[in-house]
Amino acid sequence: MFFGGDFQVWKLHTLQDYVTFFLFVASGILVFVLVAKYMNTQRNHEAAVRKVTKRLKRLAKRPSKLFVNASLRLPGGQKNFDAVLMDRSGIYLVKAYGWGIRIYGTPEGASWRREDAKRKEEFPNPLPELKEGAKEICSMLEENGIKGVKVMPMVVFADNYQIPELYLGYGSFSTTYQELKKWYKKQSAVKEAQYDFDRAVSILNGIQ
Repeated sequence: MFFGGDFQVWKLHTLQDYVTFFLFVASGILVFVLVAKYMNTQRNHEAAVRKVTKRLKRLAKRPSKLFVNASLRLPGGQKNFDAVLMDRSGIYLVKAYGWGIRIYGTPEGASWRREDAKRKEEFPNPLPELKEGAKEICSMLEENGIKGVKVMPMVVFADNYQIPELYLGYGSFSTTYQELKKWYKKQSAVKEAQYDFDRAVSILNGIQ
């Protein structure tokens, strides 16, 4: 029984019953449309960065430092990252994507492809730029006496319609927003800081 009284979906006898039933259906459709519109507004790069960085703040092992929309002056020039996460295990250079439920590519390929039910898009493989940034940060830290720091890419696909399917092969440094916790735990499974954390943070602060 719905809406009180003696209205029953499977027993429509009066005009009021029919009106109430169709109002109920229309309300459900309206809610669905509004939710779908909102979800579509969140399928973009800016929303993906907000979602991913918010989760990384919660997941990060202490000590930790998170730079959002970081622009770093590195030896090879200015490089921009959606986020740079520093924790006790190392440094992660983050790239986030806001839509795509199937992702295709290889770690060595020049481009990757993302798809959903309505569109397909080729986009540059993010790994070369992230790896180059990691190499330059390692070199810069070593020049300042901080050696052996793990610096690696973290590519996160954050479509909110469903868990993206990744067909990228081994070594893509990629995960999904929904599986980020599991992926991060594997990378950060240490109990103590593996490098001079405070000094490394100071160095990165100084090149923003």
